Amino acid sequence: MRFSERIASRLRLPLLAACLLASVASRAADPAPAPAPIPSMKLNDGRVLHNVRVKSNEPNSLVVLADEGFLKIAKSNLPKEVADAYPAKADAAAGPDMVMQPFNPNPSDGGPGQPAPPRSKPKPSPTPRASSTVNRGCTIVSFQAKAFQNALGCAEIVIRNDTDAVAAISPGEIVCVTTTGLRYAGRNFVTDGDTPSVKRQEIVPARGDVTDIITFTNDALDISYVQWAR
Repeated sequence: MRFSERIASRLRLPLLAACLLASVASRAADPAPAPAPIPSMKLNDGRVLHNVRVKSNEPNSLVVLADEGFLKIAKSNLPKEVADAYPAKADAAAGPDMVMQPFNPNPSDGGPGQPAPPRSKPKPSPTPRASSTVNRGCTIVSFQAKAFQNALGCAEIVIRNDTDAVAAISPGEIVCVTTTGLRYAGRNFVTDGDTPSVKRQEIVPARGDVTDIITFTNDALDISYVQWAR
């Protein structure tokens, strides 16, 4: 082997090693694929969440992002298949059943080496009470914010009747609560379709359910939950 060929061979070895290391580092840096969202999750208390992504697995709760917002859900309130995938830890303190908070994508923290600015004490998020769960044998099993024409503060709700008698429900018997704790009473029921129908009363059949849009205000609302009025 000539002298020039030996020199070229020695130069190729470190270049080959560098290429191999770069390839390994690139594969190691590839993020793991995110788990697919859960299309629909019915909690043990009757609520239904949609397009659920798990953001944090805490000892006795899950923090998730769903169409309904950021939620912290007690593991005791999860359906069996989800609870089996995220078992609770017996030595951890139990968290709240469900807390909804507005999402802040740009928190104002201090820079490196600088103290964070003082923050005001957050107001407790509203939570439904057991006394408003059932009205005339009917339960609000799910809701989803949905505008109707020029009315932005509306929600599509499903009302289920678990009794053997029909139930007549008026819009004022239902309220929504925003993430800041403001309450709005229902104004009208709307059955959407080719020819929308606006109603001042909804008849829920025995052992059946109905799906309606209920209007609260023309202004847009950040609705935390919908419940029976007290």
